[in-house]
Amino acid sequence: MTTVLMPVDPSVSPAQAARVLSVRADLLPPEIRDGRRARRTRGFVLVSLTLVLAMLGGWYWLAIQDLDAARTENNDAFAQLTDVQRAQQKDPEVQGLIKVDNGTALLTKELKAALANDLSWANMLDLIRDRADDVDVTVAEITASLDSANSGTVSTAGEVGTLTVTGTAKNKKVVAAYVDALSDLEDASNPFVSSIAGGDGKVAFSITVTITEDALCGRLVDSDHVCPSGGK
Repeated sequence: MTTVLMPVDPSVSPAQAARVLSVRADLLPPEIRDGRRARRTRGFVLVSLTLVLAMLGGWYWLAIQDLDAARTENNDAFAQLTDVQRAQQKDPEVQGLIKVDNGTALLTKELKAALANDLSWANMLDLIRDRADDVDVTVAEITASLDSANSGTVSTAGEVGTLTVTGTAKNKKVVAAYVDALSDLEDASNPFVSSIAGGDGKVAFSITVTITEDALCGRLVDSDHVCPSGGK
């Protein structure tokens, strides 16, 4: 076998001919590169999550500290206020005011019980006179009494007393209109003419009316049991 020697290129020096070229090539398989990239991403996520949890934990700890401080301050303020109030209650003037207030409350409670069946005569007379004015009747006298002298005790029929109205009117039709007006009252019932005399121009009459339990109203009782025309 014959070897042919080629002449050396004078333009290439020996150092250049022996130089190693810096060529880089990624020869790793794609699955290895993807695995390394995934591990780096997971590490970054875990580190970030750890930092976030640490920050949240620090914030929660500070919030707990502030809450405890606020509770302590509130308890101290409440205790101080309680001490001041107790000290004021020991003052003789304050003790006197407390006794007066308690006595007023007790008296009001007792009056409510005592006046629960109180009958307002002023209210009843105003109702009778108002109905008379509506129909142009002149009331001369009103007499009334409670049944059995029991001062407002309600009977089984819901009647507590009677009253008699005497007066004058122009004619009997006006008297009949007055009786109808009295029939509309809640405080009274069963009005009837016990006597009537006279002719056209002027008649004298007497009407008897039954007082019902609705007339029993007091100034200190509940609002659902007040006098229908406004009380005393």
